[in-house]
Amino acid sequence: MVISPLVLLGTVVLILLIAGYVEASNHRRIIAAIPLRIHVNGTRGKSSVTRLIAAGLRAGGLRTFAKTTGTAPRIINAEGKDRIIHRLRSASIGEQIRLMRYFAKEKPDAV
Repeated sequence: MVISPLVLLGTVVLILLIAGYVEASNHRRIIAAIPLRIHVNGTRGKSSVTRLIAAGLRAGGLRTFAKTTGTAPRIINAEGKDRIIHRLRSASIGEQIRLMRYFAKEKPDAV
């Protein structure tokens, strides 16, 4: 039996669309499990601002996790301790998705 190239292409596209939908749905569910999410953006000082915000939230009694990507990318856990992220390749969206999944499992009040 010979499969038409268009049928094969259509099947692959359909599988990719379904996989993308499932991944997006799972990510939305994970994001919704974190009550307070703060994004720090800009050119300079993001790591410092992120650390200050996380420390303030922790001081206010919120279980808080943070991530900085300065000289070396780090996770700041609920106790305020740094853990270096060892990357085998450059930063990616997949890294962010896995990180949010990890944070959600830790049941934070804020990220």
